[in-house]
Amino acid sequence: MPRLLIAICCLLLLNQCNEKEVLLPVIPFDGIERIENHSSIWVFFETSEGDTLAVLNKNNKLINTNWIFNIDRRLPMKQVIPQLENLQRDRNKDSMHKKEGMKNFFSYADTKNQRISLVEFPEIEFAEYNGQEGAPPIARDSICLIPLLLSGESIQAGGRNYSLDQVNEISEVIATCDSISAPYFQLQYSGDLSFQQYLAARAGLASAELPIDNTEVILTLK
Repeated sequence: MPRLLIAICCLLLLNQCNEKEVLLPVIPFDGIERIENHSSIWVFFETSEGDTLAVLNKNNKLINTNWIFNIDRRLPMKQVIPQLENLQRDRNKDSMHKKEGMKNFFSYADTKNQRISLVEFPEIEFAEYNGQEGAPPIARDSICLIPLLLSGESIQAGGRNYSLDQVNEISEVIATCDSISAPYFQLQYSGDLSFQQYLAARAGLASAELPIDNTEVILTLK
């Protein structure tokens, strides 16, 4: 692996005398190259007594900037989601220093362009559904919701499995919607899905310019 790629796959946070690393998701899709006026938020992978922990460092977070989330690819989404929910609440708090128009982004190692790239992380509502086979989409007026089931390295839509290399072909499922409803794809996945698998799917869908619903369904078995 080229030295540059090795470097961008692993980000280091230097905090006084401590050095901690984040292994970024490795994804072969174009993303946003850079943004101005940003601060970084880190979510580290740690273990304690056999349990996996998502450890947050937000010391550099400024409310009047864009936020870049550097999240370790090894973490399962069930550990990442609570951190994202808390940070979304922080973003929405009233503050005299708050600046309108600031956005959130995920970072990843862009193997196509040999750099760190970004994908936008919009305001997301995470909803639980008791089941592993996918949830029926929530009906909303004038919107046709198409469920996308993320499972490992594949995406299931309209009864077909797509690999990440086939992400552009997912648009064909839009034909199942009527002509008067705006189509949106709704991500559904198990809480055990890794952040690597989650962000690879989201970056691929963003690269294909497919419209993604802001509700994501977490599939559970209770």
